[in-house]
Amino acid sequence: MWLKTAILIPIFLIHGIIGSIIPSDSAIIVIGSGPSGIAAATKLLKNNFTNLIILEAENRIGGRINSIKFGNAYVDLGAEYCHGQEGNIVYSMVKDLDVLRHSVNKFPVIRSNGEKVDEETVRKIWEFTESLEATDKPLPECDNATSVGECLDIRSKVFEASGKNEKQKEIFSEAKIWIESYISSLDSPLDLHDLNENTNYRKCEGDLGMHWNGHGYKTILEIMMQKYPNPDNQLPIDDKIFFKKVVSNISDWQKNDKVIVTTTDGSKYEADHVIFTPSVGVLKANHQELFMPALPTDKISAIKNIGFGAILKVILHFPERWYEENDEWAFLWIAKDIEELKQKNFEWLLDFNGMVQAENNPNVLIAWYAGSHVPLIETLPEVIIKEAHEYVINKFLAPHYNVTMPDKIIKTTWYSNPNFRGTYSYESVKGRSQGNLQEKLGSPLKNENGKLSVLFAGEATHPHYFSTVHGAIESGYREANRLITNQIKH
Repeated sequence: MWLKTAILIPIFLIHGIIGSIIPSDSAIIVIGSGPSGIAAATKLLKNNFTNLIILEAENRIGGRINSIKFGNAYVDLGAEYCHGQEGNIVYSMVKDLDVLRHSVNKFPVIRSNGEKVDEETVRKIWEFTESLEATDKPLPECDNATSVGECLDIRSKVFEASGKNEKQKEIFSEAKIWIESYISSLDSPLDLHDLNENTNYRKCEGDLGMHWNGHGYKTILEIMMQKYPNPDNQLPIDDKIFFKKVVSNISDWQKNDKVIVTTTDGSKYEADHVIFTPSVGVLKANHQELFMPALPTDKISAIKNIGFGAILKVILHFPERWYEENDEWAFLWIAKDIEELKQKNFEWLLDFNGMVQAENNPNVLIAWYAGSHVPLIETLPEVIIKEAHEYVINKFLAPHYNVTMPDKIIKTTWYSNPNFRGTYSYESVKGRSQGNLQEKLGSPLKNENGKLSVLFAGEATHPHYFSTVHGAIESGYREANRLITNQIKH
C-alpha cells in the first residue's frame, strides 16, 4: 500500500554481468493522468506491473482532454477531434465501437458587413490556406522563409493580387487575418513567425476532423481503462490515482537506486521508476525547480526550444437553436470594422477564427480563438466575453438568422493554468534547426548504474505525432514498453 511516508514493497534486483532485470513489483510513479499517463499506466497494469500510482495535479483525469456536460451532451474544453484514420492509434482502438462520427465540411465565410462570400472565393481562400500549412516540403516561393508567418507575408501579397476583380482582391486581403488565426489554431503558436515552415509532423490519412458525437474525447480514456464498452472488464486503476497532487520536486534520480517525488502538500513518494507526462509548458516554467540534480543540457535545450502555445475556446449555450443543423462559419473583418474593434477594446476578436456547432448538442456553439491575444482573452471577465460575442452575432449572423443571445458561457484557460501552461507543442524556428528535439525530450534519465530512473512521455515527446492525442497515447505506451520489454539493461 502506498502511504505519504512512501513505504514500498521491497524490490529485489537480479544482478548479473550484463545488467539487471526489472521485476514486475518495481514501484512506479506516473506523474499526470492525461492520455499519455493513462496509456502508460494501463499498459503496465496489463503486464502485471501493479505496484504503481498516478499523481495528478488536477481534481480530474484527462489532462488536456477535458469533457464536461454542458447543454444536452458533453463538450470538449481541450482535445476535440480524432485527426485521421490510417496509422492513428486512437482510431484503431475505437473504429469498431461506433463512437466516432465523420466531419461535415461546410464552412461558409461571412464579412463583418453581413455579406456572405461567394463559393468560388471561399474555395480559393481555403486552397491558399491549406497550401500554407507547415509541411516537410516547403513551397518554392518560401525557400528563403524560415517561418509560416514569413511565408504568409510573402505569399499573401501575391494571393491578393490574383483576385479576378477589385472586390475579390479586397476579400483576399481581409482573409489574411483569418488565415493567421486558423493556421495558429492547428499548431497553437502565439506568433506564426515562431512556427517553422518545414516540419517533421505527419498527418494520418483519412478524415482529419472526426468527432465523438456528444460523448467527448473522454471516451478514449474510458476505453484504455476498459470502462467502455464493458465496465465489468475495468482495470484496477481508479484507486491508484491521487488527485490534487502537484509535484514540486523529483530528486535522487542520478546517484541513488530510488527516486524521490515530493508534492506541494509535503507528501513524499519513493519509486524505482518515474514516468513524467506533464506538458512541455510545465517543463519550460518549472524544470529548474522540479529536477534535482538538474536535467542534462541537451534535454534543457529541447525544453527551451520546442514551441508551446495555446488556443482558446468560448462555449456558448443558447436558450433555443436559431441556426440550421451543421451550420458553422468563418468571419472576415472589413477595414472600417477593425477600427471599430480597436475603439471598443475588442481588438482581440481578430483572433476569432470560427464558430462551430457542438456535436449532438443543438443549443451550443463553440468559438475558436488562436493567436497573440489568447493570454489576454483568458483574463477577461465573463461580462466582457458575453458582450463581445453578442456584438459578433449581431454583426455577422443577425442579417441571416433570427438570432438570440447566449444564456451561459464557458471560457477555457489552458495558458494561465499552471498545470498546463498552454495547449500543445509545435516545431519552432529555433528548435527545428537543432534536430528532432522531441526525441531528445523523450529520452529517459538513467542513474549512474544504468538503471532507468525518470522516463518522459506526452505529445511533445513524439517525433512526428506531436500536438495530438494519438501521439500522446503512443508515447505513453512507448515508455511503459521501455520498462516491460527492455528488462535487461546494458
